[in-house]
Amino acid sequence: MTTSQKTPWLLRPARAEEAARLSDIALASKAHWPYPAAQLERWRGDLTVEPAQLDERYARVAEVDGEVAGFVIIVPPQADANAEWLLDHLWVVSAHMGRGIGRALLMAARQLAAAQGASTLHIDADPYAEAFYQAFGAQRIGAIAAPIEGQPERQRPQMRLTTG
Repeated sequence: MTTSQKTPWLLRPARAEEAARLSDIALASKAHWPYPAAQLERWRGDLTVEPAQLDERYARVAEVDGEVAGFVIIVPPQADANAEWLLDHLWVVSAHMGRGIGRALLMAARQLAAAQGASTLHIDADPYAEAFYQAFGAQRIGAIAAPIEGQPERQRPQMRLTTG
C-alpha cells in the first residue's frame, strides 16, 4: 500500500460495551487453528474479555466498514514499574486475516507501551502464532509446557518484542 492510499481500517480505543463482541472474536479466531471444539470450550474463560478490562488496560480495535475486525489489549506491569508489559490479547477475525490488520494492531500495542515508558512487551504466544510475532521482530525467550488432549508435548512460546 502506498502512502497515498487510504488505510482500509480504522484503529480506535475499545469500548467497554464491546467486551462480548471481542470475546466472540477471540474464541472464533482461536478456532481458526486446528484445535478440537472441547479444547476451545475449556479456553473460553481465558478468551473472555470483561468490560472492566477495557477500562483498566490499553485496548484498541480495528474497524472495517463499521465492524470490529480485530483487537489488541496490553497490560502494564502491576507492581514493578520496570517489569515488562504484557500483550494480553491480539485477535483478528478470520475473514480479515492477511490484510495487515494484525500487524497494525501489534504496532499500535508496541507504540502504546512505548508511550508509557515500556521498553518491551512480553508475549505468551500460541504455538501457531509464533511465526507471526517473529516476522515483526519478537524473539523467543523460552517456552512453558501447555499440554492439551492429543498434544502432550505442546508448549507456548514465551516471546519478547522491543518497543523501540
